[in-house]
Amino acid sequence: MNTVTVNTAPSAEGYDRAALGRFELFLVAAVATVLITRAFLAATGYPQIGGSGGLHIAHVLWGGLLMAAAIVAVLIGDGSRVRTGAALAGGIGFGLFIDEVGKFVTADVDYFFQPAVAIMYVVFVLFYLVVREVVLRRAMSDRRRLATGVRALTDLTLEQLDDIRYQSALRALDEVRDPALAELADSIRSGLLSQPPPTGGVESRITRAIDTLTQRTAAVLGHRAVRRSVLALFVLQAVVSVVSVIVAMVADVPGDAEADDVSDLLVQLSSTVTGALVVVGVWCLLRHHYMLALRLLRASVVVGLLLTQVFLFAQEEFGALLGFAASLLLLAALSIAIRSEQAKVPAPA
Repeated sequence: MNTVTVNTAPSAEGYDRAALGRFELFLVAAVATVLITRAFLAATGYPQIGGSGGLHIAHVLWGGLLMAAAIVAVLIGDGSRVRTGAALAGGIGFGLFIDEVGKFVTADVDYFFQPAVAIMYVVFVLFYLVVREVVLRRAMSDRRRLATGVRALTDLTLEQLDDIRYQSALRALDEVRDPALAELADSIRSGLLSQPPPTGGVESRITRAIDTLTQRTAAVLGHRAVRRSVLALFVLQAVVSVVSVIVAMVADVPGDAEADDVSDLLVQLSSTVTGALVVVGVWCLLRHHYMLALRLLRASVVVGLLLTQVFLFAQEEFGALLGFAASLLLLAALSIAIRSEQAKVPAPA
């Protein structure tokens, strides 16, 4: 008789982690597809498939085909592997689709339309923010916990269930509190306990690798030296902002230093807002209001990501990727620091 070890630790997740993971896979696949496609086309001189005879097979068509295949797979397939595969294929398809957005917003069908990268950036950011908010705010009710158990039982039957999702499903069933659903929860639990899940599955190894990478990254970004370096960087930025304002007030600024177009003006305005938040945050830091300072500094990074970065992508296209990556690292470091400070506050009785 096989013995199954059940992790009875309470689950701290109030949302469907699997659903959010599939969406993140979709989004990462889409972003990676755009970057790889643009790099490949630039390296090969932008070849055209079917360019002879007046025909041109745009890769947006392949993107639509992959998205259609992902939808059909979800409609007719069973098990988590189908949903994961559909997320990957749909993400690649969406990346091929959105990569040609410049052709569909210009009268001359211009693939190289400069603001196209900014449009993609806005779509990806809004997509992530909206879907993540929907998933996190969707209550994990008892019936949803039962549905999680049923999906796990289906995957177990199809030999697609890894041990991580197996333990997660058992914890979800343990958290069912409605007496009317207790018998059904026990039945599903008995089905899961009837046989152990396959060990060492691909999904399980990937999940463990991602968790390990996340924990090590958080440990590095949460280190005291890294935190002090980040705060020193913001102090330097605050000093530069104040000095720039003083110089602008006392110096005779020539006319050609004004914004040349609306995009430049908006970059200046959003940068001003970001600089003001940084200055106030550093002032709070010097006044020993540490938590408020961290929140203001994080707000400055968020404003930069949601506003300034959009116009930088419009102006510099993929040249703005380095600044975007640096902003993400700063945001992660500040978020970890805020969580660390919150953990020091004792919970109310």
